[in-house]
Amino acid sequence: MEAVIRFFDKVAFVALVCMLFVVVASVLGRLVFDLSGGELQWVIPGSVELASYSLLMMVFASLPRAATHGLVSVELLIDKFPDCVKRGLERVWHLLLAAFAAVVGWLFFGTMEEMIDRGDRSQDLGIPLYLFYGALAVCCGAIVLTGLWLALRPQRPVSHHD
Repeated sequence: MEAVIRFFDKVAFVALVCMLFVVVASVLGRLVFDLSGGELQWVIPGSVELASYSLLMMVFASLPRAATHGLVSVELLIDKFPDCVKRGLERVWHLLLAAFAAVVGWLFFGTMEEMIDRGDRSQDLGIPLYLFYGALAVCCGAIVLTGLWLALRPQRPVSHHD
C-alpha cells in the first residue's frame, strides 16, 4: 500500500509544480503585457483553467498520504479515552473515510461517463473533461484503499503528538 501512496504523492507533487509554474508564468506574462503597453502578449491561454485543475488534482492525490498521518482529531476529547477506545475510534474514522471516498469516487465515475457521452470539454483549452473526472475517481479509489488499509492493519499504540 505504501507504493500506491508514494505514487499519489508524486502525482500531487507534479500537480503542485504545474500549478506553480502556470501561476508564475501567468503573473510574469501579465507583467510583460503591462510593461510593454499591451504590445507583448505572453499570457498563457487557459491559465486559470490549468491552475484550477492542477489544484484539484493536487488536493485529491495528496489525501492518501494525509490520511496516513491522521486528518483531524479533537485532542481535548480524544486524549481522555483509554488507548483501546482511541484505536477503535481511529478504525471507525478510517472506515468512514473509505466509505465517503467510495461514494465520491462513484459520483466522479458517473460524471466521467456523462462527460464522455456528451463530449464535454473545458471552456478555454478544450481539454476533455472526462480526463479530470476519471483521474479524480482513481484518486478516490486510492483514498478508499488507504482508509481500508489503515482500518484493517494491526494498530500501533496511539500517539497524537508524533
